[in-house]
Amino acid sequence: MPDTLPPQALSADTDRKLSTFRWTHGLLNRVVRASDTVAIILAALLAPLIWDQPLSWDQRLVAMLAGIWAFLSVLGRIRAYRVENYVTFWAQLGQLVAGSLAAWAVISLVLHACLRDVSLTQSWVLGWHALQFGLLLVNRALQSVLTRIVEWKQLLRRKTVVIGTGAVGEAAVNRILSGKSSAHELVGVYRGLADSPSVQTVAGVPVSGGMEDLARYAQDNTIDLIVLAEGWGKAPDIFRMIDAVEWIAADVVVPFEEAGVRPSFARIAPVAGMSTLQVMYRPFKGSQGITKAVEDYVIAGTALLILSPFLLLVALAIRLDSPGPALFRQPRTGLGQKAFSIYKFRTMTVDPNDDGSVGTNSRHNPRITRVGGILRKLSIDEIPQLLNVLKGDMSVVGPRPYVANMLVGQERFSDMVRRYAVRHRIKPGLTGYAQANGMRSNALRDPENARKSIEMDLYYITHWSLWLDIRIMVRTLFVGLAGRNVF
Repeated sequence: MPDTLPPQALSADTDRKLSTFRWTHGLLNRVVRASDTVAIILAALLAPLIWDQPLSWDQRLVAMLAGIWAFLSVLGRIRAYRVENYVTFWAQLGQLVAGSLAAWAVISLVLHACLRDVSLTQSWVLGWHALQFGLLLVNRALQSVLTRIVEWKQLLRRKTVVIGTGAVGEAAVNRILSGKSSAHELVGVYRGLADSPSVQTVAGVPVSGGMEDLARYAQDNTIDLIVLAEGWGKAPDIFRMIDAVEWIAADVVVPFEEAGVRPSFARIAPVAGMSTLQVMYRPFKGSQGITKAVEDYVIAGTALLILSPFLLLVALAIRLDSPGPALFRQPRTGLGQKAFSIYKFRTMTVDPNDDGSVGTNSRHNPRITRVGGILRKLSIDEIPQLLNVLKGDMSVVGPRPYVANMLVGQERFSDMVRRYAVRHRIKPGLTGYAQANGMRSNALRDPENARKSIEMDLYYITHWSLWLDIRIMVRTLFVGLAGRNVF
């Protein structure tokens, strides 16, 4: 079996999209911590409207920041920000009292340092803390409801797949199905590369198929965790299976407890009571996923609104220059190796025999129109992909979505580079780290440049940050639009 599915095996372009946002324990904790902070700030802003106080705005700011620091520090020390604490409202009452008392003590010290006569602020301080405590109680009551909804809908349970039908696989399935594994939902058991097809069940769970079946399932369904349940005596098979699933946006772990391995140099991830070695990480977990989604929708929506008059003029110029539509769709491969249709301005004459599955790699193609040549040089033909961002198929920044059968020299791009499929762990982008560094269309005709572009894509996936996205977008505007290496 090949290490990764070839592009021909992609599922059809449907309206069903993989979810890039998942609730996590860390995200829920950050939501509660942020809402506590908002409650304290709101109380500090409302208190002067009710009680007189002699503090200047900068003194109030220092007092408020000191109170927030004290409150969050105490609740952090007593491990109050844990999901199990949010379910019962009354269990949180003592934690809020401890945090509020700490905030009151620190604020009192700050006021002693700022004012000669602290008695002038006593009514304001007491009023602020009473209002703050009331808002915190309301906030925690709402958080209890939110947590119950999240748990009722099982949004915190990680959708888990086990690969392996031997003894290690059976042990993993038993652990996940036990009462101690409420954090995991077993969604499938699949055969490993060396497993016998005759095995139909593992610990009473039907085997869903082989690696090819898992690939098809992953194209249309979200997977949070993949357990490669093979003994370390089959290490070559484990490494091949890691290659086979590296395009799936999921955490990948390998149990090592049964093999007696105790590595001290790697990340140990407990899974349903098992000790596992985590070899791959799901990108954009929790708050990172929210940040990325907000970035995409805000930038794409704002850009389309501002550029709409210009885009209408471009569409008119295309229609006047040559017969055919202003926009066209082309099949591309996106998140989870799922096919989707990308939008572009038409830059070539219409050819009914061109399905867009191979693409063009020459700026001298006679089908390129006069207007099309200008649009390509300035990359204006790519702007309609902002619609793909709003649809959820793409991000503003990410690995560029190449055509499925794109050739580099005489070899298909996806076959030439070993880890090409890892690009599909995240959504493709309107621009990317490789493109901002000059690895654009024409540069990819050179095999060495093509390999470097994939290395840059992998660097982006493992080193993502909002600041990196901003740098890429700015560099794209000032360097990418210069027209080098574009066809």
